[in-house]
Amino acid sequence: MEIFEIPRNQFDGVAEEVVRTEFADGADFNEYLSEHYSGLSDNDLYIVSGVTELSKGQFEDAIQDEGWETDSSYGAVVKVGKDYGEQRAEAYLFFNPENQLFYFYTDQRKTEEINGALIPLLKKLHKAHYLYISPRILRQVTEKIAEEWETAMVTEFIAKRTKGTKVDSEVTPDQERTINYYSNDGLFRLREMEEKYGVLPHILEISIPGELTFRMNKEGVFKLKSGSLDLLFDYIEECIGQTLEIKKAYDSTRVEFVEVSHDESVSQSIPARIELTYPLRYDEIGPLEKKLKSGDYALIDTITQRGSVYFASKVYDQKNNLFFNVRADEDAIRVFPEEERNISTFFRFFEIVQLSLDDGASAAPAIVEPIRQ
Repeated sequence: MEIFEIPRNQFDGVAEEVVRTEFADGADFNEYLSEHYSGLSDNDLYIVSGVTELSKGQFEDAIQDEGWETDSSYGAVVKVGKDYGEQRAEAYLFFNPENQLFYFYTDQRKTEEINGALIPLLKKLHKAHYLYISPRILRQVTEKIAEEWETAMVTEFIAKRTKGTKVDSEVTPDQERTINYYSNDGLFRLREMEEKYGVLPHILEISIPGELTFRMNKEGVFKLKSGSLDLLFDYIEECIGQTLEIKKAYDSTRVEFVEVSHDESVSQSIPARIELTYPLRYDEIGPLEKKLKSGDYALIDTITQRGSVYFASKVYDQKNNLFFNVRADEDAIRVFPEEERNISTFFRFFEIVQLSLDDGASAAPAIVEPIRQ
């Protein structure tokens, strides 16, 4: 299945001349699609988003190393594609150099080209990660939409209660559960099930009649079914606030050398801080360790302490082949990098903390408290 085509040249009926189709930035591209997409494609539009620490040039080189080719350029937007099996996955790519967020736009099939080539690209890319949106943020954005539009409906959701959910539950609060719901009264039922079963949404479909119908999930995949892309991007902006806070915390980490005498210096690691909304309990450390191990992290030289709770470990990220150190007390977890860093390592660690320990945890640059390596 081929992707929708953007005309290379368009006739300007006012100036009576042919105008080359180019876009100055992502907002320009979104405005164009909002006005013209219904005439370009009969299919749903998917936006697959992510974050990186690479520059635009480095990012383009990285996806090229994974087999993706640049088919054509439209100014700030490029059309990229990759052959896999007997098929070809294609997407329009916009990279925002200001915040290092990137967006792939495609109307190809979710179960084929997107899951078969585009999602695996985000999992393989070095120093990049999908746009993680926590269940609490999904919930907050949903309520914001409901406040702004009286007619807004949640027509479908998948909600879960995980180990790290701190939402009160009337029924068996220690039980993990997943609820799938399909109906136009989904917003009412989501609120009801959150209160009764302590669940939070991981996937949502929202309809604002006459304005917008879209779907979003915690992995940063948005599906425009109908309506205004400009309005959808207003809500995407609401979602990415947390992502940028996590990235800001990661960007603040570093290893630096400090001179301690005339001819001697030592390395110091400046950590990111994951602030907890509830005090860390000793009995929560074991499940956190188990979840980290299942997420391709190996723990080395681990220290745990009762009473005034303390947890420390050297951690090896098997996926990205690097080490970092963790120090935790009742209030926060500090993540100390070693010389090699990777934004994917930190995002994956943060997501595990939210899903298995504290779903309200937030990331922030640390109050500088370096340790010697």
